[in-house]
Amino acid sequence: MSSNNSKKELIQSNYPLGIDNYSSWYIRNTKEQNQENEFKKINKFITDFCMNNSFEELQGTKISLQFINYGDTQLVFVITIDNIKQYTLLINQPKTNPGQSFTEFTNLTNFNKLYPEIIIKPIKYYVNPSNPQQELYMTPYYYQARCVGVEEKEWGEWIPEPYYHFRIYNKKESKIIKKCIVAMMIKFYDEKNKCSIANYSLDGDDFMLKKGYEKEELNEENIIKNFVFIAARKVIKIELDELINRMKKELRNDFKEGENIILRKKLRGPFTDEDIEEGIKYGMQLRKKNNINN
Repeated sequence: MSSNNSKKELIQSNYPLGIDNYSSWYIRNTKEQNQENEFKKINKFITDFCMNNSFEELQGTKISLQFINYGDTQLVFVITIDNIKQYTLLINQPKTNPGQSFTEFTNLTNFNKLYPEIIIKPIKYYVNPSNPQQELYMTPYYYQARCVGVEEKEWGEWIPEPYYHFRIYNKKESKIIKKCIVAMMIKFYDEKNKCSIANYSLDGDDFMLKKGYEKEELNEENIIKNFVFIAARKVIKIELDELINRMKKELRNDFKEGENIILRKKLRGPFTDEDIEEGIKYGMQLRKKNNINN
């Protein structure tokens, strides 16, 4: 396929999809890096990627690009092709170690094969040939999905429309959603290879809910049906019993920094013992049901 991009147009869009004030403030750089310079480098990297006609997914004449979110390790954009196809692009923050995006791309690909109904399936990985720190991967985009997490100490969700804002869950919502998060951590355990997803960042970067879930009855089945798991930073070898014991400690923030192996860091809104026990019980039920169906 031709790499000629002379007929291709790249524009910045501003639909209600996420954070609407993209700037260098969202860049996470090391002390040795200049924030403004890194901001410019990232913009050039993503522009070059979007204008590359050698990728089948990027074939089109009108490319719309929009920043929607960020984290400590990645920046998140939505790319729209000819107002038809849409994808999410996750791009390394400047301080992120080279290879991290490839690791996450690989982990998500592998675990999606086990649980395709809930774990997002990456589409493409790309690294700048002249700078291995600049890498990204592409996934499907879920229109105006709600990002589950914690603002201050309250559990809730970030909603893109009509403007980007955080909605605090009521007591029942919080109880059910936290129960389902714990259950998913148990369900995701790979019994065959004795391994688990790790480095969870549960208070803002891991789970989304599809738009429209709130119109359905609030129960565990409907929450799990609408969950999308979007991050798999690390995979560790661990027995299921040990995973459960670690979860009981770490989800309560009962650990010293550096001792954690399941969570990336302490949670802004830790789980209660009841949240954890009910979630583990439900997760084991889901594992049993999955084994029966397979």
